[in-house]
Amino acid sequence: MDMDPAEYANKSKREILHELVEYVVKTDEEMEDKGTRSGGQTDLNIYLCDNQGFEIGNLDHWVHQFTEDDSITGHATNFAEEHTFSEDVADDDLSVVTITTPDKGREDEFLFVTTNGNSEEDYLWVLTTVHSDWRDKTIERFLSYLPCVERLYLSSDDLEEVTGDIRDSRVSGFTAKYHAPNRQRNATLRFTGAEPGDLETAEDAFDAKPTRIDFDQTNSPTTAIQGANTNTGRISMRSVRDGSEPKAVETLLGITEGYQRLDQARFEVKFEAALDDLDNGFTVDGFTAVELADPDRDDADPEDLIDELESDVLNGNRYRHGIRDGGTKIRVFDTEHDETFDVALEPPNIVLYARKSTSSLSLRAFVREVYSELDSTYSLEKHQNPVAIQ
Repeated sequence: MDMDPAEYANKSKREILHELVEYVVKTDEEMEDKGTRSGGQTDLNIYLCDNQGFEIGNLDHWVHQFTEDDSITGHATNFAEEHTFSEDVADDDLSVVTITTPDKGREDEFLFVTTNGNSEEDYLWVLTTVHSDWRDKTIERFLSYLPCVERLYLSSDDLEEVTGDIRDSRVSGFTAKYHAPNRQRNATLRFTGAEPGDLETAEDAFDAKPTRIDFDQTNSPTTAIQGANTNTGRISMRSVRDGSEPKAVETLLGITEGYQRLDQARFEVKFEAALDDLDNGFTVDGFTAVELADPDRDDADPEDLIDELESDVLNGNRYRHGIRDGGTKIRVFDTEHDETFDVALEPPNIVLYARKSTSSLSLRAFVREVYSELDSTYSLEKHQNPVAIQ
């Protein structure tokens, strides 16, 4: 794919999506001959990312961080040394980024699309048709190393809500996972050609939660659009029947809006915590708390839960932490985002409290680690209050 920045300059997101949807348009015969979603076909993929500082035209600054910042991991440094990066600016909100892998003689291109300072929509869209074999090795790794960018993350319940809002669609397949260490059970279920009720059956029988949902969408009256959503902020569109491009664009815009709406509802830090000590206690001027609750696990005392968090989530180089308040709270410093937050233990529940330096970047990243490394059966909810309490 040869992306010319001039082709996308000064175009709306709707117009950009229409241009890219053309790469996955299929004839009636091609749609009927497709028996599976797998294979070497080209997908259109959109990565939705929280953007806390990246600006179009400023790629070199962040790439230099890979090699110059002491807090950056060795993996990121090696990645920067094995690839070259370029950015061709189209306008204030869009650029074409190229990652070159000299040893393999290949270039992977993708679009960066920002929202130019709109505080209600501070997101970065990354759009590409690069094959998954290389997309995983270059684009996804690159996004994971950008310190100002964090891919959106949905709980399984929110993923189902986003997919369920797609008009004229049905679930056609899914990947669901169950992971709860204290039950010593792990399961990954992959369904293709799913029938109505299969996802509910997986949840009821195995307590397995979806991490990817495939959908088929009709357009008077046959299947015209095939796509998928993941809980890690990636939207894929594999096939669009010729003539259904406008509906496909509307579908993508609706899904992206749903992801961003739910992300703000779960992780946006609207009220920073400010603690002031008093003679008879303290005041808290506002708070934002993200609660992980009601898991499929036995109750545990705080010490046991701390042990699990230290061995499965806080291990490694990303986090620095200290135990506080008699073993009921953990002060956590996220070295990748330079942010501090508190983790209160209410076994088996875990509550994250934002501090002055906390943004959605560190809260979302910690929740993702809990789901993937500790326990996938937690529910997720945010609580916030702007009013001072004593």
